[in-house]
Amino acid sequence: MLGTLVEMRIADFGGALAAFGRAFAAVERVHLLMSRQAPDSDVARLNRAASGALVSIDHWTWQVLKRAKEIHAATGGLFDCVATPGRDGTLADLELLDGGRVRLRRPLAISLDGIAKGYAVDRAVEALRRAGATAGAVNAGGDLFVFGEKPQVVHVRHPRDPCRLVSIGAVQEAAVATSGLYFGNSSLIDPRTRRARRTAWSATVIASDCTAADALTKPCLLDRLAAPVLAAACGARAVFLH
Repeated sequence: MLGTLVEMRIADFGGALAAFGRAFAAVERVHLLMSRQAPDSDVARLNRAASGALVSIDHWTWQVLKRAKEIHAATGGLFDCVATPGRDGTLADLELLDGGRVRLRRPLAISLDGIAKGYAVDRAVEALRRAGATAGAVNAGGDLFVFGEKPQVVHVRHPRDPCRLVSIGAVQEAAVATSGLYFGNSSLIDPRTRRARRTAWSATVIASDCTAADALTKPCLLDRLAAPVLAAACGARAVFLH
């Protein structure tokens, strides 16, 4: 789901299987709502909308767009899920209204790929906890949240040797997300130029929620010097590997 492998683990208890079912259902819901490829998803309907159109969307999609706009503002526009090659417009052209409605000031090409995975992880953890899980982890393609009383050691891929894992230490009740151009991936778009950027670095963000951690990895990777300030503005911190 979400174009990646989603893994979950929890401390065993009587309702573990039911907890996994609810958590994977939450991830699937995010996938169906926010996929660019699914023709009936909220994102696809927004991308077909004309300038000035009012579009009603699911509350979860509305929440993700709200966080996206907040992080867009906090990073000075370095996070922008509307900035794509060959199309004008920014998140500032998207207006959130009450009642789960959105108005577009111009036609936009929205992609929530850089934030939806983190949101799905948060919703999955929420589902696990509501079902009675007290400790565990959810990992969606490197977007990770660990929870429970005991700290858990986290490893990330080395950007120049992706088959090698590097420990960044132990975290507790925290989200960890990493971005890098692993295995020839060249999808890092700089909103300032709307062109793909190459880098030999990776950026890992540690935050209180995975939605923020996921979104912040991109602006931190684009501007390493400003990364401490960008991350701190959202209550997070960044770690780099080269």
